[in-house]
Amino acid sequence: MAELEQKHDVSMVWLPYELRPEPQPLPEMTGSNLERFQANWQRGVAPLAARYGVEMQFPPIKPRSRQAHEATEFARDKGLVDAMRTALFQAYFVANRDLGDPDVLVDVGASVGLDVEELRAALTDGRYRPRVEEMEALAARIGVGAVPTIVFGDAVGVEGAQPYEVLHQAYEEALRRLAEDEAPVG
Repeated sequence: MAELEQKHDVSMVWLPYELRPEPQPLPEMTGSNLERFQANWQRGVAPLAARYGVEMQFPPIKPRSRQAHEATEFARDKGLVDAMRTALFQAYFVANRDLGDPDVLVDVGASVGLDVEELRAALTDGRYRPRVEEMEALAARIGVGAVPTIVFGDAVGVEGAQPYEVLHQAYEEALRRLAEDEAPVG
C-alpha cells in the first residue's frame, strides 16, 4: 500500500472492521483450531511479511477490536492516527499483546504521546463508539468483508494482503472505470 501511495496519486482512508464482533464468540486458540490458524498464517501472511521485510509474529490471541478502533479514533482527533495505527500493529503482530485489553490500549497510546487519563476515559465512556459504528457501517456498505480490504474509486476492491502488482492492477482498473463513467454519452 505504501508503494502505491508513493508511485500514484492515491490516499488511504482507513475504516474499522471487526473480525470478531460481539456477540460472536472468540475462537479458542487450542488444539485443531490453533493448528488451523497457524497453518493459514504460514500459508498466507508469513510469506508476504518475509517478502516485504515486515516483522510479524503469529498472534496467539484473537481479541475483540472495537476498543482498539475507538483508541485509533481518539488518536485521530489528537493528530496521531498514523503513529497509533503503527504502534497497535507492533503491539499485536510483534509483541503479541492483547488489543482487546483497555490497559494495553492505554499503554500503546502513551507510547505515541497520547494523554493516558484522557484515553482511558474515552474508552471507558465509549465516546468514540458512535463514530466507529458509523465508519463500520460505511465499510459494510462498500462491501468490506475481510482485513485488509482495499477499495479503489468505490468500484474495485481487493481483499487480503496483496503484493504491489495486484494493487496496481486494481488501481488501473478503477481508473479505467472512472474514465468510462466520465466519458460523454453521445
